[in-house]
Amino acid sequence: MKRDLRNWRDISADPNAPKVREYLRATLLSARQGTIQDTNAFLLDFVRDQSVLDIGVVAHTIDQTYDPRWRHQLIKNVAASLVGIDIVEEAVNQLRERGFNVRVADATGTDDLGQRFGRVVIGDVIEHVDNPVALLRFAARHLEPGGLVLCSTPNPFYLGTLTGALRDGVFIANAEHVSWITPTMALELGHRAGLRLTRYWHAQKARGTLLRRLGMQTLGVLRWRDSELWCRTFVYVFEREEGSGVSLGTDTDHRKLADAPQ
Repeated sequence: MKRDLRNWRDISADPNAPKVREYLRATLLSARQGTIQDTNAFLLDFVRDQSVLDIGVVAHTIDQTYDPRWRHQLIKNVAASLVGIDIVEEAVNQLRERGFNVRVADATGTDDLGQRFGRVVIGDVIEHVDNPVALLRFAARHLEPGGLVLCSTPNPFYLGTLTGALRDGVFIANAEHVSWITPTMALELGHRAGLRLTRYWHAQKARGTLLRRLGMQTLGVLRWRDSELWCRTFVYVFEREEGSGVSLGTDTDHRKLADAPQ
């Protein structure tokens, strides 16, 4: 099968065609990079010495911004420059008073911040929004040439999710979550947003469990060693898909935020 295809539609109009499924499997296995053991270390390596846009900085409540593990502060410690955005106006104003370069903006809208970034971070946000394609378009719009988007999101296939549903009779996710974004969905959403999924990782959370050891030792022939069952989070990296024909919403009638207070 050709490896230079842009999208499964170059193979067939039927999304369930066997050759489409073969293409998707080969594409995802090629993009999959392995397991992240330390997600904070991975994030910091991704943003180090880069100009960074951090989407969804508040992390639900202002209280969480005082946690030493707060993502935005960790990024600020190593990035060359950093802008954060969120829709929670009161919390954003408090962060500004504390000296953070943050703005109120809807990352699923057509706003243009008037800046371009080497890295855009979407940390556990995409599963909260009504329109994930619009979110990824916003990210793509703000990339400088060669820039990258990092998007992390929970894994619905995680063993802990399944066992929790068995234990409780119903799985209760974060009350604000509205979707799951699996690797095939990330491919499709990225394509619709003018981005290409170049690689992704499993963020490992199930180390040392009896079931995982059993799977690795006795069921390795069934590919359980690399199964999605063992990871709590997917971490996707996208880049701009040049020539995709997707409008990124940079028309002159869009509201510019370049003059927003810094």
